[in-house]
Amino acid sequence: MRGFLTILCLLTFGFAWAQPCTNATEQVLCADAGPSIDSLQSTPFQVDCFDFPYTNFYTFHTGTDPNNYAVLRLTYEDCDNFLGNDSLTLIVAELNGLNDPCNPSSYNVVSPCITTDQSVDTAVVGLLPEHDYIVVIGSNHDPLFGVCSYSLEIGGPAVDISATCNPAEIFLGQGISAYAFGASSGAAYSWSPEPPNANYAADSALTFYPDELGNQVFSAVSTIGDCTVVSPIYIKVNDPLNIYNALTPNDDTFNDTWEIYGINRPEFEAAEVSVYDRWGQLVYRSLGYQTPWDGTNRGKYLPTAAYYYVIELNCYNVYIKPYTGIVSILR
Repeated sequence: MRGFLTILCLLTFGFAWAQPCTNATEQVLCADAGPSIDSLQSTPFQVDCFDFPYTNFYTFHTGTDPNNYAVLRLTYEDCDNFLGNDSLTLIVAELNGLNDPCNPSSYNVVSPCITTDQSVDTAVVGLLPEHDYIVVIGSNHDPLFGVCSYSLEIGGPAVDISATCNPAEIFLGQGISAYAFGASSGAAYSWSPEPPNANYAADSALTFYPDELGNQVFSAVSTIGDCTVVSPIYIKVNDPLNIYNALTPNDDTFNDTWEIYGINRPEFEAAEVSVYDRWGQLVYRSLGYQTPWDGTNRGKYLPTAAYYYVIELNCYNVYIKPYTGIVSILR
């Protein structure tokens, strides 16, 4: 599961703070946010199956992704009474028309009570798009037995954006289509880093042409509610050419011509291949490479020697540095 916010919470006792339910909107769970610190308060709260003296409240907002589930991860850090772990309980609820997180009658509970004395992941399904939800954590842990700490994380398509690309593996010179979805209605998308040679159909949909070999990562960035969320795409860009370094033009049908595999791709229809002798004299030039070089110059066989080549792919979507090297004629 990608993109969790981690919240480190400590169960405390006896602080004269305001009820934590009044601060619910300030304690927002975001799928891609960094860790923050919070503390449960000694405030009783009871609704449905939930009834605990030490509680805390969080909110999260769903995006527009139709995959309407989120995953909450409750991880034990240190919460025991010397005999074993004390249990923690979690619920997820939507507020009804009263819209008061401190009023139990405002709650429409949408999850079972998840009670555990160890770390647990739980999926909450049936979440509506672009809605606010309340998460309540509670425990009967007696602070006299020490601090009770845990981490709470949220992820999943309901609270995150998604980015995808097609294809995920290409040759240099080919294009990739990418798009992102799931952010709040009207939210803008950006990409980091900016994809090279990009043509945008919308801020969330584009075609681009990578200009470097190797594994690359580009991320879509947008917002869900008050949360900034990021979704990466992973791309592998392969070398388009496999260039042989020798030819043996002796009519034995084996390496009689100079093979350059990959040069006849549609992206390289304007490619130019040039070969020079050791004095810098041009001995071969071809626009395109439909007919491989046979080691001749104007119909005459060239002597055994090393020759210098320059291959300019002249790709019309992206600049590709010319390929240079040595090709030898062997007899």
